[in-house]
Amino acid sequence: MSEKIPPYTVKMVNATGLSAAERSAAELRFRMALEFGVGGRDAVVPTLQACMLARSLMAHLSAQEAASDDHAAEREVIALWENAEDKAILTALKPLSRDMGDAQFEINT
Repeated sequence: MSEKIPPYTVKMVNATGLSAAERSAAELRFRMALEFGVGGRDAVVPTLQACMLARSLMAHLSAQEAASDDHAAEREVIALWENAEDKAILTALKPLSRDMGDAQFEINT
């Protein structure tokens, strides 16, 4: 049985001083934690896209408008993505046991 290729790629950027193996392991930890956080590999891209759409829909709203019940779904989608991404970053970086400065993870579809 062959494994499907993820519909996206993860690349760690701005991470100086890491070996190729450390970088690859961090990218794998990030991807696995992110997939767990959003409900699976096939949910990553749609969840990211939904978050980006929700952010754009709410960008023009006042704080009061954004907090209204009319926009609860948008807030939930944004929170789902942000929580999953935050946990994935922590999961990816914690084993490195050092300050990674401006290191980030880029997701490309």
